[in-house]
Parts: sequence; C-alpha cells; structure tokens
Amino acid sequence: MKPGIFKDVVNSFVSVVKGLKVTLYNWSILRGPVTELYPEDKPKLPERYRGMPVLPVDPDTGRCRCIACGMCMRTCPEGIITVVLDKSDPKDRKPGEFTIDISRCMFCGLCIESCPVKCLVPSHNFELACRTREEMVYDLEALMRMGGEFPPKEIEAEEPEEKKLEEPDK
Repeated sequence: MKPGIFKDVVNSFVSVVKGLKVTLYNWSILRGPVTELYPEDKPKLPERYRGMPVLPVDPDTGRCRCIACGMCMRTCPEGIITVVLDKSDPKDRKPGEFTIDISRCMFCGLCIESCPVKCLVPSHNFELACRTREEMVYDLEALMRMGGEFPPKEIEAEEPEEKKLEEPDK
C-alpha cells in the first residue's frame, strides 16, 4: 500500500461532506427563494449603471444637444460611432447623421466622458436583443427616442446674500 493512499481516501470523504454541506445550505427551507421573475418584474439597476449611449432631447429646443464635434467618434476604441455635421445652417451646429453600432460596443463609456456638451448619456435599457445585426445600428432619431428628455433646467434662484462677518465685541 502506498503511504499517501489513506490520506487521499480521507480527503475525498471530507470533500464530499463539504460539498453536501453547501448543497444542504442552499436547498434548505430556511433559506428564501432567490429566483427573479424577470419578464414580469424588471430588476432594479444601480444608479450608475453604464448602458447603451443615447442622445436625450433638450426640452427647450426639442432636439439633442449634440454639436457634431466628433469627439465621441474619435475617442471610441471600437470606431462604431459615426457623426456627420449638418451644413445646411453654418451658424447652427447639429448632427446631420449620428449612428452607433451597438453590436460591437463594449460599453466603456469613453464617448460619454469625452463629450464637451454632455449630450451623450448612458441609458438604463439592457434589453438589446435583435434578430439581425442591422437592427443593432441606431440612427439619430432612434437614439433620441431611446434617450427620452433631459430634466428641465432648474429656475435660477436669486443670488444668496453674502454672509456678513460679525465683528467680535471688544
């Protein structure tokens, strides 16, 4: 007999007992159910969930805040964003074409961070299943529809009165 065979047999029984302990703990009636009823009950996503980048509509102007600078397009490591400036009005910078191919997006958020006017925001939509890859290319209208609206600007309150420093009594 090998000198280590007894040790191996004991270790195998200990391993089986440890595995059954975990199984009994998770199968126990004392532990509540952990099943999520997904289609009926949507999961609560964290506040800082980083989903698909979308373009919310500005309620004051009725269009997205994008100025078509192309910063998001240049910082995207996958090169999936296409921005083309609309040259119909030289004084008004707006995108003529804005597309994102979500099938290749890695949701890194670099495009959102690099936007100088903060028009790109991460959405909380995680149901992105499609039948074809062409359906995963979102254009400007689809991104604005999915983005909703920016919250309205808060009414600027009057400037707070300066705190007067009281002179100590002498």
